Amino acid sequence: MTERWLVVGADERMKVLAKNLASEERTVFYKNKTSWDAELNATALEFHPDVVVLPIQPLQIDVQIVLGIQKAVMHVGKLSPEWEVILKEHMVYRYLQQEAFIWQNAALTAEAFLAYFYEHKRAVRHKRFIITGFGRVAKMTAHMLKNMQADVVILVRSVAQHCEALALGYESYLLDELPHIDGVALINTIPAQWLTPSMREQFAMPIYDLASAPGCVTDSVEHYILLAGLPGKYFSTDAAHLLKTAILDWGAEQCLKVNALD
Repeated sequence: MTERWLVVGADERMKVLAKNLASEERTVFYKNKTSWDAELNATALEFHPDVVVLPIQPLQIDVQIVLGIQKAVMHVGKLSPEWEVILKEHMVYRYLQQEAFIWQNAALTAEAFLAYFYEHKRAVRHKRFIITGFGRVAKMTAHMLKNMQADVVILVRSVAQHCEALALGYESYLLDELPHIDGVALINTIPAQWLTPSMREQFAMPIYDLASAPGCVTDSVEHYILLAGLPGKYFSTDAAHLLKTAILDWGAEQCLKVNALD
């Protein structure tokens, strides 16, 4: 029996994903949406999807009741509290909890930032970049910049991450002990609103935010650019392939986890 899949999202990768998922075993319907609205309710009620794929950022809910997905298996990124309640009885698979997907997506994000930077006619070699945070995206971005002979400074809130960055050969400081640092750009990867207007005065450089919305700023600041969803914007084919692999291989990854515990 042919499975019915519904793929939702405005990110270009979701459109490519829907196309790549289509096969003799799967009938795939794609909706370019940033919210679950009456039109999506109507589509789901007519299509009766067996599987629904939601984008990384949670969809806004513009209806009183989400209809047509009661029996669907859900593949999701981040979920809002509303979605958590709606899907509490569903079989839900969270691709953002798959380590392989997270690391590969971080690498695509880092490379996409370089594409964005080059697009604005700026060279990387021998330039100083300040990176806040030292999670996966920060590590991949720092690694790529360093390999291109850029000077990388790491600013973190965590003592453990500070020590890790130092051990890997980076110049590193704690945010609450911040010295004056010059550079061509500050790249934020901390998913929290930590950059107050007073702290902004310490960074006389453009700020590129790779963290998810709402970004790192607490108020409007100059020369601040939120660059969420870079993989889908610059490498939609690669990003879609990565997401397809994460969705279709969830069973194999679960088996690996179970076997590791035996």
